[in-house]
Amino acid sequence: MKGLMLLFQFMTRLPVPGKHDYDADEMGKSFKFFPIVGMVIGVILWGAYLVLSNYISNRYALALLVVLLEVVLTGGLHLDGLADTFDGIFSYRSKHRMLEIMRDSRLGANGALALIIGFLLKIFLLVEVGFSVLLIMPVIARLNSVVNAGVAKYARPTGMGKALVANTNGAGVAVATLLTAGFTLGVAPVLEGNIMGWLLTIPVAMILGAYFAKLMERKIGGITGDTMGAVVELTEVVVLFTAAIIF
Repeated sequence: MKGLMLLFQFMTRLPVPGKHDYDADEMGKSFKFFPIVGMVIGVILWGAYLVLSNYISNRYALALLVVLLEVVLTGGLHLDGLADTFDGIFSYRSKHRMLEIMRDSRLGANGALALIIGFLLKIFLLVEVGFSVLLIMPVIARLNSVVNAGVAKYARPTGMGKALVANTNGAGVAVATLLTAGFTLGVAPVLEGNIMGWLLTIPVAMILGAYFAKLMERKIGGITGDTMGAVVELTEVVVLFTAAIIF
């Protein structure tokens, strides 16, 4: 339970009972439960949409507000990882230099472009797919972060993500996958479209997520906390895009 509370405390801006000191190993052992964090975020986003839709009729305005709310709930943590990853990877430097760039707190052109494109894609695809996807999009995205930790090595000798990778194996990925699939089935009555189509988005996202992890191994020698954040953001777009194609 402590590890799960740590995930909420350090991966979101949601209030958690008590104050828990950072424990890398404890959080790493609980990382397989990361989709649960996505479930809570998804329910909040869906609830916010239901409330806002009573007052706002423009679907693009609704999508904008919901996407902004997600940023607030996560503190922009994964967006920061996305920007840092794109700044580093698209610098086309050596592995060592890419890792240095990713640690630079300054936002570069590639990172800014990734943020803008990702933001716009989420808004337009949400309007296209329907807002019920908000329930499962954050869950599948966090599943893919677990997948990354389970299939790739860590690129740095130290870092907050190192314990997550060290404590995640195939069994952990399986637990995260079952949690995600079970939740998707549980909210099936609310989802717009065929449940089999929604379930199909899970393996599609996982395959692309595993590919991303292996790509990072080739580019920078492994994954980092930044790339694990980036895969959350990228997976959300993949889920939306896959749903747009299927439905």
